[in-house]
Amino acid sequence: MSETIEIDELVFSVKRSTRRRTVGVTVERDKSLVAHLPQEVALDEATKLIASKLLWVHQKLAEQAESAREDVFRIAEFVDGEGFHLLGKHYRLKLVDVPKNATGVPSVRFEGDRLLLRREQAASGGKRIEEYYTRAAHPYLNETVQRWKRIVGVEPGRFVHVMDLGYRWGSCSADGTLNFHWRTMQLPPRIIEYVVVHELVHIKVPNHSEKFWKMLGSVMPDYESRKGWLKKKGGEL
Repeated sequence: MSETIEIDELVFSVKRSTRRRTVGVTVERDKSLVAHLPQEVALDEATKLIASKLLWVHQKLAEQAESAREDVFRIAEFVDGEGFHLLGKHYRLKLVDVPKNATGVPSVRFEGDRLLLRREQAASGGKRIEEYYTRAAHPYLNETVQRWKRIVGVEPGRFVHVMDLGYRWGSCSADGTLNFHWRTMQLPPRIIEYVVVHELVHIKVPNHSEKFWKMLGSVMPDYESRKGWLKKKGGEL
């Protein structure tokens, strides 16, 4: 029976070698994960070492996802009427003309029910909007973490990291650092809370065992409805 290591919903197939002296991880081109272990290393010890490399693994998976989507981004056009979300509210894109000598006009801003994007930056609209969500996510998610950490009873890293996590909304590193996808800012506030609390509980329970879900339910009794919403509608964002 082949060995595997599962951490934070990531599954690593184990390959052992008598010539290897250290634990290593590779992300294959097909997105499969491989843990390279010396012959004598125990799985528990290897799991702890690999957990410390999770941020790198998520970054590599995100890079592959980005590469796979490049053709889609090049074809997509940022045109008037395209839909976007911020904190669960729906906005329609409107391209605006800005005089060349104008200063202080942001690339992206939300006004009323519109997302305004400078017309001359429409070609790089995906990047501009990602930058906006990332900037907005830092204070919002940090405040949410600070509010919920007292309820969960944990002490995460001082600041959250916001990045492209591929197909994951969030992750928790072995040192308690919380990482969130910039797209999280598109979710409704109560669903963002679920994502945050989910990762906070992982500081205490790093897997998805019965103990994890029981602890999550003790601090967020309606987590199942929030989890169900995210599973059903999160992919649309």
